[in-house]
Amino acid sequence: MSTSIILIGLSGTGKSTAGSLLAQALGRRFIDTDALIEERSGRLVPDIFAESGEAEFRRFETEALARALEANGAVIATGGGIVEEPANRPLLGSAAVVWLTAKPETLVARLGAHGNRPLLAGDPLAALHGQIARRTQHYAALADWVVSTDQLTPEEVAGQIRRFVDIYHHPATGQLIVNTPGGRYEVIVGEDALGSLPQRLSASGPTGRLWVVSDDQVWQHHGRRLLAVLEGAGLDVSSFQIPAGEASKNLQVVSNVYDWMLRNKVERHDMLIAFGGGVVGDLAGYVASTILRGIGLVQLPTTVLAMVDSSIGGKTGVDHAAGKNLIGAFYQPRLVVADTSVLATLSLPERQAGWAEAIKHGVIADRQLFDDLVSSASQLAAVREPATSDLIRRAAAVKVGVVSGDEREQGRRMLLNYGHTIGHAVERWSNYTIRHGEGVAMGMAVAADIARRMGICDGSLIPRQREALEAFGLPIGLPAGVAASALLKATRSDKKVRQKRINWVLPQTIGAAMVRGDVPDEIVLAALAAAGAS
Repeated sequence: MSTSIILIGLSGTGKSTAGSLLAQALGRRFIDTDALIEERSGRLVPDIFAESGEAEFRRFETEALARALEANGAVIATGGGIVEEPANRPLLGSAAVVWLTAKPETLVARLGAHGNRPLLAGDPLAALHGQIARRTQHYAALADWVVSTDQLTPEEVAGQIRRFVDIYHHPATGQLIVNTPGGRYEVIVGEDALGSLPQRLSASGPTGRLWVVSDDQVWQHHGRRLLAVLEGAGLDVSSFQIPAGEASKNLQVVSNVYDWMLRNKVERHDMLIAFGGGVVGDLAGYVASTILRGIGLVQLPTTVLAMVDSSIGGKTGVDHAAGKNLIGAFYQPRLVVADTSVLATLSLPERQAGWAEAIKHGVIADRQLFDDLVSSASQLAAVREPATSDLIRRAAAVKVGVVSGDEREQGRRMLLNYGHTIGHAVERWSNYTIRHGEGVAMGMAVAADIARRMGICDGSLIPRQREALEAFGLPIGLPAGVAASALLKATRSDKKVRQKRINWVLPQTIGAAMVRGDVPDEIVLAALAAAGAS
């Protein structure tokens, strides 16, 4: 595989400018395929279109791409339509591909000052919408990384791509590295991964006492095993269990953990280990971020949901009466170790709920992951290896990539909230008797319908997403008795609300999504009604 980095995307997304800056920062050669075409033909791109037509230009473009890839390791900026030519797609797929995106209105404003664009003559905005309709599926299928450039300077775009370069080679070898301003750490996924925990703790830096926070159910099944591994390595370990379930995710339980640790003389060089699912990971992470103004944190996720999503990225926190996860902090762990052997003690519904987050990752960022999850559903239901570890690792890789490029949810990380706006509202309505993954599945179904009603997603997305969710026994419709107006009101308390507007994550195709803040309430209510709300 080529070590080159190829930038794709519509005209005006900043490929040439950011690519040149990136190449300079990395000490690599920068190549613009349009410049190669002009050099080879002796004509400017607009003149080629005017004199010879688009077909001739596309022939030159394929030659230029092949030539650029001969300079292995280069940063290559391509024309916006390069993905439409079938012959170019295998060439593009041979390297690391970064898709730069921006809203059509942003592109029109940028392109107004940048000369003649043959394919945008006449009505540029209408032309861009047509290009989006034709090209998005190809951009999404090819992209290893996506950067939304609307609010970014060229230097910031180059920085986002640089983060991708830092982690690009790791997933292929099974090594996942989160690289953020808040910390750099490894995510380990595998059967019996707990066995290597003492060595990995030692490699992560010196530590004092270990404080393990778990829940009573996880501890009953796996507590002795964890203690044997840690104490067998001569480590000083104390443990504390909270009641299992979302009801424990509150400030009173946080205070109980504080009391235990302070009473037993916690010190700043100690390490807190979160051993459990999403509730334990979020709550214990928040404790670690605040006690003594912050001590070391290790996440040992024990559910599918926590392994592919909540243990990675540094989001910690607890619920409030006003909504879910409203109190918390970004606090990166020093290590994440996901031992897939512990999944066998989970109930089937609990495992299925967790796979909703993996399906979500496929919809927003990785079409191949999505397809492989559907085809492997029966193996994953039975926790068979190597399928379970492989697909958890690949789903986790999506989260690793996204949070490495956007630690604090200023841009692309918002896409990880796909399905969560309605999902959280449904969970709260049920007093958290509906599992998080089940709520996310319902929210994904509603969000996809919203995207359809707004003309954002392609026609195949809804049935394909439905097939995936149903393959894992996940709900599509909303629970009986829930009112559409009540759910819409609950979304107003969501963390993603900005300037009183809900930021909806809406799918464009399997493998790509976007954030929209202009969804009319009427469309939301219609989608909720279609999903079964009264």
